[in-house]
Amino acid sequence: MKKLLITAAIAATVPMASAKVLINIDGGVGYNINSLGSGSNLANDMFVLDSKTGATGVSPSYGLNMDANNGFYGWASISLPVLPDVKLKYESLVIEGKNNLTIDEVVYGQTFEMNGDVESKLDLSHLDMALTFGLPLPVVDIDFGLNIRSMMGGFSATGQLAGNEKKVDAPFQIGSTPLIVPMGYLSVGGTIPGVGVKVSGELATLPLGDTKISDWNIKGTWYAPLPTNMLVKFGLEGGFRSFNMTIGDSTLGADTSDFASEVGVNGFFLGATAHF
Repeated sequence: MKKLLITAAIAATVPMASAKVLINIDGGVGYNINSLGSGSNLANDMFVLDSKTGATGVSPSYGLNMDANNGFYGWASISLPVLPDVKLKYESLVIEGKNNLTIDEVVYGQTFEMNGDVESKLDLSHLDMALTFGLPLPVVDIDFGLNIRSMMGGFSATGQLAGNEKKVDAPFQIGSTPLIVPMGYLSVGGTIPGVGVKVSGELATLPLGDTKISDWNIKGTWYAPLPTNMLVKFGLEGGFRSFNMTIGDSTLGADTSDFASEVGVNGFFLGATAHF
């Protein structure tokens, strides 16, 4: 958030300052490469995701960790005095794979049967809205607040049984409503003197005992020395991000063992950014 002390000083010394002095608008679009973490599974090992052969004594693997998958992201934020900053971000986070499986399982009362090549997809794509406040520090920017995440995907698989197409479809929904996850938010950033590169990191997290969700990234941002920098800066950003979700056997005292899961996705990203 635009620090109030700095804003007041500029407004006092520049009588003809425009409204832009009080507002920061930032945005970026880019490309990411996503890989599934080792040991990823859903529904207490009913859906083993991350290896070609599966784990001994549990269900066969859907083989989603064969290759990294490409995706994209886009974000925009606006900073105003007194009011919280608002940041919106959409991220495509899809892992796909194919494996030769024989499946005959009952999950949550539903029977899944397939035999042969099975194509699977884990879609962790999401839309975030963060509401944050900043601390008025001279060297680094520290922002904290609430991040509300709407999960827009789920797990799906398509295969055959006796010549008939069979599907597994488990969207991240409650009824027909996308799953909403509230998380705490923290970001820290600062510019390296003499280099002109800003290094920053973000963390969104929801710790609930044995159940934990964390999503963090660290990136560098460089703005090109263009004549238009007085009005708008254009530059590049790149970094690394990691998303991890653990659902334990117990969550806030409730028995969640049937839903116990471990999913991790990480990878590098590169994009373009602008600052107004």
